[in-house]
Amino acid sequence: MRRRKENRWVFELIKTSDVILEVVDGRFPHLTRVSSIEKHISKLGIPLIIVLNKCDLVPRDICEHNKLALSRDFPAVYISAQNRLGTKKLRQQISRLSPKRETVISLVGIPNTGKSSLLNILRGKHVAPTGQKPGVTRHKQIVRISNRILIYDSPGIVPFDHPNINLQAFLGAYEIGKLPDPIDTVHFFLDRIKANYIQGFIDKYGLTPEELSNQEIISRVAQKRGLILKGGKLNLVEAAKVIMREFSAGKIPYWEKAN
Repeated sequence: MRRRKENRWVFELIKTSDVILEVVDGRFPHLTRVSSIEKHISKLGIPLIIVLNKCDLVPRDICEHNKLALSRDFPAVYISAQNRLGTKKLRQQISRLSPKRETVISLVGIPNTGKSSLLNILRGKHVAPTGQKPGVTRHKQIVRISNRILIYDSPGIVPFDHPNINLQAFLGAYEIGKLPDPIDTVHFFLDRIKANYIQGFIDKYGLTPEELSNQEIISRVAQKRGLILKGGKLNLVEAAKVIMREFSAGKIPYWEKAN
C-alpha cells in the first residue's frame, strides 16, 4: 500500500514539472528505464532527459554507445554523481529544454539508480538521504538548487517494467536481505554475468566462471570469505548475498550494451 502511494506521488509530481530527469543505471540503462513513465510524460508533452548515472563504473566507449542508443528516444546525458562528473552537460541540457525564469524539475526512476545522489551533487551539499539499500527516499522532497531551478526528488518507482524479483534484485531495486531464495537469485546473477561480461567477475574473485558451475562459484566465494557454519559446512546463502551485494555496490565491474 505504501509503495502504491509513493508511485502516485511520482505521477502527481510529473504534472507540475517543466522538465523530467529519468535517472537510470549506466551499467544497464536499457533495463532500468521505466516505459510507463516515459509514455505518460510523452503524452503530457513534458521534456524528458535520460540521465545515465554510475558511469564511473563503465568504460567511456560503453557510456558513449549507451548514450547514443538511448538518445534515439530522448535526450541523454551520462554522469557520475559519485565522482561529480558530467553535471555541467546536464545543466546545459536542462537550460536548452527549459529557458524559463524558474524551472521545476522532477527526478524519477527505479530505486537505487542514484536520484538522491544526483540531487545532492546539483545542490552542492547533502540535502537528501542516500544509500545502496533500495527505497532510501520514502517521501517527496523539494530542493532549490539555484536561483532558477527547483527539483523534486521522488521515491523509486516499483513495480516497474520487470516484475521478476530476481531481475529487480540484479538491478538494485529489491533488497537482498528480503529475497525469499537468495541461492535461486544468485544463480540468476551469475547466469547473466556469464552471458554478458565475465571479466570483471574474474578480476574480483580470481575465479573463471566459464570453467565452474554456479554452485562451485558460490562455494569458492564462501571459502575465500571464511563463511563457515558450525560443523564446517559452507554458508552458501551468505556467500550468495555477498556476491549480490558486492555486485549492486559496483564492486564487481559489469556493464551491458543497450541496443
